[in-house]
Amino acid sequence: MSLYRVKYTHRADRDLEKLPPEIARKVISAIQNIKKDPYQFIKKIKASNPNHPVYSLRVRRDVRALLSIHDDVLIIHVLEIDYRKQAYRDF
Repeated sequence: MSLYRVKYTHRADRDLEKLPPEIARKVISAIQNIKKDPYQFIKKIKASNPNHPVYSLRVRRDVRALLSIHDDVLIIHVLEIDYRKQAYRDF
């Protein structure tokens, strides 16, 4: 099985900069660890569009990374990274 590539949106980059450095490192590490088989570690957000589903990766108890996965080109697109309380507000 091939490894997925990871791409960050501008928003995800800004979200990483806002987080404390130790949490940001954990987020990057967690995302890098799912490159081989991402579906093993994520949950689909129920309210997301069925044609373009959005997934949630639990990084810590209170931090989530919201992802979009494109299987045809093997890309994990990181949409947003935030504390759980705020992460789901757009979805």
